[in-house]
Amino acid sequence: MRVLNLMTCLTIVLWATHSQAFFSDSELVPFKTITLQSAPEIEIPIYKSKGKKGPGILLVHGNSSSSRSYIRQVYSALGKYYQLYLLDLPGHGLASKVDSDKEFPRQPNGLPLGFSEYQTGLVEAVSLVANDPDVRAEVLVGWSLGGDVILLAQGAGLVPNTKGIVIFGTAPSGANPPTLESPFNAPYVPGVPGLGLLASLGFSFELDQNNPLGFNLLGQFSSPVPPYAPEPLSDYDSRGKAYINSFFNKTRRRFGLVPNLFLEDGLNRSDDRFRASLGVVALGLLPPGGLPDELDVLKSLEGDPQNSSDDIPILVAMGEEDAFINEQYLRDLRSAGGIPTLWKDEIFVFPRTGHAVHYERPLLFNLLLHKFVRDIEN
Repeated sequence: MRVLNLMTCLTIVLWATHSQAFFSDSELVPFKTITLQSAPEIEIPIYKSKGKKGPGILLVHGNSSSSRSYIRQVYSALGKYYQLYLLDLPGHGLASKVDSDKEFPRQPNGLPLGFSEYQTGLVEAVSLVANDPDVRAEVLVGWSLGGDVILLAQGAGLVPNTKGIVIFGTAPSGANPPTLESPFNAPYVPGVPGLGLLASLGFSFELDQNNPLGFNLLGQFSSPVPPYAPEPLSDYDSRGKAYINSFFNKTRRRFGLVPNLFLEDGLNRSDDRFRASLGVVALGLLPPGGLPDELDVLKSLEGDPQNSSDDIPILVAMGEEDAFINEQYLRDLRSAGGIPTLWKDEIFVFPRTGHAVHYERPLLFNLLLHKFVRDIEN
C-alpha cells in the first residue's frame, strides 16, 4: 500500500531534474478560452505545459482551488515531456463566476436548488476541454472534487476518448456502497451521520434549527468556524482558513505552513455560491434523475470480461494524513470488488502526506503518473 514500493522500478534521476520554476507559485497563462454551451457567459480558461509527448493528460483541480495547484506538475520534468492540460472549473481561479446579482435558485417547494453552472456545468466544462481539438485528452487526472467530476463525465458518456483515469483525494460514493464506513474522516457534524465536518465547510453547510431541513447552505469562507468544531479546527479565525489548511499534512497544519496560492484560490478566487451549489448535490437535494452514480461508473470501467483491452484502468491514491478522506472506505471498496479495473490492484498511499499529494509530494506523484501513462501507452 505504499507508493515507494513502485518507485524503485523507475528512473529517478531523469524525473528528479527540474528547474527552479518547479517551486514557483506564479500564475499560469491560458493558451485558449472556451465557453459553456449551456451558459455562454461562463468562460473556462485552458492551460498547457511545454511537453509534446504521449497522450493528452487533463488535470482537474478540487473544490475552492484552481489549476495553479498543479504548478509542480506543469513546471516539472513531467510537464516538460508530456502534454499536460489544465482548466479552471466554473467559479474558480480565472474562470467566470455567476453574476453576483442572480438570486440563489430554489425549487418550488423552497428547497435549495443551486446554480446549474456550478453543478452540471463542472461536468460540461471537463468534457468540453477533454474533447477540445487542441487537447484531445486520453488520460484524466482529478484531485478531490476533480476526481468526482471526471467520474461523472465518464459515466455520462461525455469523454469517449478516455484510456485511463487517475483520482486522488477522492472517495467515490453512490447509493449502495459495499461498506458501512463513511467516505469522510471524523470529526463529523453533530446529528448528521457520516458528514465530515471539513467536507461540510466546503459545502457551505450550517446547522440551522429554524430551517425545515435542520441546516442551510448560507455559510461563507469568511464565517467563523462552527462552535462544535474541535481543536485544532477551532483555532482558525474563519471556515476558509480551517478548510484550506486541512489540505496539507499534520506538520504543515500545525505550523501554518500553507502555500499562499491555496489561500488566495480558496479565500479570494472561488465563489461562495459555488460551495452552496455543490452542497445541494452532495447532500442529495437535487431532483431525481440527475448525475450518475459514481460506484456504478467504477464498475462500468470494466469492458468485456473476455477482453481486458476494453478496460479503462483507474489509479486511486491518497495521502496517509488526508484529513478529508477515509482510507478504510477505499480499502473496503477495493476488497469488495467495487473498483474492478483498479491499476495494480492497489490503493496507493503517500506517506506523511495530506490531501494535496500532488503539491506536497510532487516527485513521487509525478513518477507514479509517469508509470501509469507509460503502461497505457504500452
